[in-house]
Amino acid sequence: MKARRQSRQSWQELPVSSTNGSSAFDHLQQHSLNSPNSLNSPRPRPPADSAGEPKLPPPLPSWPQRVRDITKIRRRHHNAKDELEEGANLDSPDRDITPDGHATVNMAARRSRRPRFLQPASRIRRGILFVAIITAITLIVLFSWLYRDQLGPFDGLFKKTTSVKLTQGTYLGEVTQKSDKYLRAIQMFRGIPYAQTTAGANRFRPPQPLNLTAAQAQSDKAQHALAFGNICPQPGGGGSGQGEDCLNLNIYRPHFGDDPESSLAEMAKLGLDGKKIPVVVYVHGGGFNTGSGKERNMGSFVSWSETPIIAISFNYRVGAFGFLPSAMTEKEGLLNLGLKDQQCLFEWVRNNVADLGGDPDNVTIMGLSAGSHSIGHQLISYAPANKLTSGPPPFQKAIMESGAATARSVFAPSVPLYEQQFQEFLMHCGLDSVPDDKLFEQLRALPLGTISSASGYTWNRWSSSLRWPFQPVIDGPGGIIPDLPIKSWAKGNVLRIPILTGFNTNEGSVFVPTKASDSSALRRLMSSIIPALNQTDLDTLNKMYPDPTTSEGKKLYSYQPPSGIGSQFWRLDDAYAHYAYICPVLQTAHLASTAKNASPVYTYHYAARSKPYGGADHGDEAPIVAHDMDVIGKYPGLVRTAEAMTGAWTRFAATGDPSPARSSDDKTKLSWPKFVSPFTTSASGDAGKVALFGSGNDERMGARGRQSQGVPAQLVALTEREKEECRFWWDRVVLSEGYANGTATVTLSDGKVVKANL
Repeated sequence: MKARRQSRQSWQELPVSSTNGSSAFDHLQQHSLNSPNSLNSPRPRPPADSAGEPKLPPPLPSWPQRVRDITKIRRRHHNAKDELEEGANLDSPDRDITPDGHATVNMAARRSRRPRFLQPASRIRRGILFVAIITAITLIVLFSWLYRDQLGPFDGLFKKTTSVKLTQGTYLGEVTQKSDKYLRAIQMFRGIPYAQTTAGANRFRPPQPLNLTAAQAQSDKAQHALAFGNICPQPGGGGSGQGEDCLNLNIYRPHFGDDPESSLAEMAKLGLDGKKIPVVVYVHGGGFNTGSGKERNMGSFVSWSETPIIAISFNYRVGAFGFLPSAMTEKEGLLNLGLKDQQCLFEWVRNNVADLGGDPDNVTIMGLSAGSHSIGHQLISYAPANKLTSGPPPFQKAIMESGAATARSVFAPSVPLYEQQFQEFLMHCGLDSVPDDKLFEQLRALPLGTISSASGYTWNRWSSSLRWPFQPVIDGPGGIIPDLPIKSWAKGNVLRIPILTGFNTNEGSVFVPTKASDSSALRRLMSSIIPALNQTDLDTLNKMYPDPTTSEGKKLYSYQPPSGIGSQFWRLDDAYAHYAYICPVLQTAHLASTAKNASPVYTYHYAARSKPYGGADHGDEAPIVAHDMDVIGKYPGLVRTAEAMTGAWTRFAATGDPSPARSSDDKTKLSWPKFVSPFTTSASGDAGKVALFGSGNDERMGARGRQSQGVPAQLVALTEREKEECRFWWDRVVLSEGYANGTATVTLSDGKVVKANL
């Protein structure tokens, strides 16, 4: 070890170059031969000067000089290597002959003839340029992915595109090819405006039609429709992708081929020669306070449809921007603006869908939750008795998922509850002391963030009590909701068109308190929602929905709630589900199917269970109906259920009948009869039959389930208990809606007349 250290030290003391031109490696070699570890004689003594003193080596050069010397050595090494590779061709123009006859390579001459890009400096520049190009491409791709919903023209660089010419101009869309997620290729056009911005002077006003010049409408210059547009301002979005320029729509249609010839051939194969395609318009949910047109995968719905269809989704104003009930709003004629946005969209579809290849005389409107409530109101609005339009309505069929016009309650705009919420909203806008005649002028001048914040505050303040602010209200004769919805439906003042409607088992689970554990929770909840319920009503509710901790309750609610959920949870869920969703849906089916000149009605029940509660919750059917493989792809039972539901929904949209053209033993192709109400005295044995989807399936429950695939589709009859529950709630709908004016009366099934005084 000592010898190695001495050898290393001696080597470090060697000069990098010598005066006679020999290299440091020559010294190193000689030093190695004379080292103590060699087989040669012992190391000689260092040379001495004339005085006999040891002659020391010259001092080491500085580090920069040493680096330069080492670089020269490396170059000399590479020169020698080049000489060996090319051979001793003495005739080479790169060679010189030394006086002693040795051939050397003239590297200066060789370098002068090298291409510029092979020279050292050029290689460095080329490397830098290469790194810069790769970095730029990486940043572009990353930026395009992160901001794909907001990108404009650059987005088209990464997508296969197509175009369509509408009455308002030409739009560039995206083609999505067939894959594991999409059964067929589709075209998507997103973010297309159907009305003007709602900002500035248009805020708190009915939707204004697009203001386009003839040149703009006829222009062949394609506008980009490759990404979703703004959604309407709402709580919980953090401002991302929101804006008042939000009245836009999304179009999804089949892609039959990449050129006219292949498209015509595919359409002929599908029997579409010269035929227009059925159209589905999706109305989103969200309690009239949240939501947007992109909440459901309508592209997947179109791709997996049994028959070619076109789907259109869209945004409408929500929260205070779309539903701001008060006496002042009523005076200004500004009620139900969100419902008016919907009607503006329906007219856009009527005027443009033929340019998309769609049939304006075969349009189905489809909605979930608030979207379904909206459709119930639109069926009233477009009824002939209301004379909204002199021509035919802009749609011919309706699909209503988990919602009805009679659900929960529809009040007059000036009820105390709404006036209180209106004043809280104004206070947070800083306008609670503004004179009435200046109020809306000031509201239109406020920054968007101020109104959004006030709307979100009011929603958060009231939403947990289920007494929601910013809802549709009665706007009187000539309005969208001219009277209490139950009165309009009972009188038959609704549009008579085919309806497909239904509910989920546990509609209330996402709304009711999850921690309630005392037996009085049910009384508190329902009396706060419907103050007109008397003690007899509340006693009846206690018997109808027994305490889950009792022996009777344990039989009815045998499934244990998840950890951290209160003992009263399933009871509250059951009661609220029937009050707000299940019984209003069945009331719609009953009234529509028993009316004079009734159109067909088809009713369903969705039962597949999921996390977090272990029930079939409100909205759980949405990805199943859409056949959204991102959600259901790893669950074979739900894929089968999706085949049944998507097939039935699209058959209904195309023909008005969800049953397959031919009977089949395939469990996904259910022969679905028209609904016959069991709530009449003349009800037959076939009355009350509904299609049950996903019964026994618990694949989305994860570890808490058994991964059972269940039954995709089957027919079942409503139970006696379900009929009893709905009779109770139907008798009290007007108590709920009577909150509108405090004077409504209702005759109960036992003949008792009740007045809804508050």
